[in-house]
Amino acid sequence: MNLTVFSLPKAFQGIYGTIQTNAIRSWSNLSNTSVLLFGEEDGTRLIADSLPNAKHVPTVKRNRFGTPLINDLFVQTSIHAASDWVAYANCDIILPPTMPQLVDLITQQIKSPFVLAGRRWNIDVDFLIDFENPDWFNQLESRFANNKTLYSTAGMDLFVFPNHFYDKMPPFSIGWPGAKYDNWLVWYARHRKIPIIDITSAISIYHQNHPVGGGSVHPEKWEEHHISLKLLGGYGRSFDIRDTTHIALPNGRVIKRALSLSMIPVYLKRMIQRLRDRFIRQWP
Repeated sequence: MNLTVFSLPKAFQGIYGTIQTNAIRSWSNLSNTSVLLFGEEDGTRLIADSLPNAKHVPTVKRNRFGTPLINDLFVQTSIHAASDWVAYANCDIILPPTMPQLVDLITQQIKSPFVLAGRRWNIDVDFLIDFENPDWFNQLESRFANNKTLYSTAGMDLFVFPNHFYDKMPPFSIGWPGAKYDNWLVWYARHRKIPIIDITSAISIYHQNHPVGGGSVHPEKWEEHHISLKLLGGYGRSFDIRDTTHIALPNGRVIKRALSLSMIPVYLKRMIQRLRDRFIRQWP
C-alpha cells in the first residue's frame, strides 16, 4: 500500500522550525510514503526540496480574511497524490514508523472504504530528532514514557482515508479558534455510513507542544469561527473521536465500538442542538 501525507506548515521560525522539521521528516521516513507540503510560508519549499519523496505545492485558496481554506488542500491532494490512500496530519505531529503497516493490517480486515482517526499524545520537544538513528522512535517513546499527556477527545490530529473521499468538504478555514473541519470529517464518514476507526490505542501519535492562540481574539477570527460552525451544520454535528464506529486494538485488530452510557447525555444534547438550529438562527 502506498500513502501520501499532506499538510500546510507555518513559517519555519523559532520552535516551529524545530517541531515541523521533526514532524515532516517522520512522515518522509515512513515506508512507501510520499509527502505533500502546501503554502508559501518561509522554509516550506526548502524542506520539501531537501526530502527525496516530498513535493511542494505553493498555491492555496484563501477566504476574504486571507486565511487558508483546508478543503483546497484536500482537493489539490486528490490531484497531486499518486497513491490510493492519503493522510492529513497537522504539522506538529510525529508519526510512528509502524503506521503504514497498521493501515495495511486494517485493509486486510475491512474490505470496504474506511477512515482512520487518532488522538494525540502531547510532549515537550525542543530538539531536532536524529532520524539517521534507526531506533529514533523507540528512544523518543522511552524519553517521554512518563512525561506525556493524552489530549481530549476533541483532539484529532491525524486522518487516513481513500483518496478523493473528502473532495466535497465545505470551505472551512484553518486555525484557532474552532476550525471545525475535523468534526466535519468524522460526521461525513458517519453520514456516508462507512467505518471510521479510532487508532489511538494501536499507534502513538505525538504532538509537539508549542504556543497557541489565547486571550482576546480578533473579531475576524470569531467571524471565521461562526462561518465554520454554519458550514458544519451547528453544534449538533460537532462529532469527535467518541463518534468513531470502530476501535483498533494495540495488536491492530479492529472491533466495533460499544455504546458507552457516558455518551447518552452527549447524544441527547446534540439532538436538542439540532432541533434548535432548525428554528433559531445562531450565526451572523
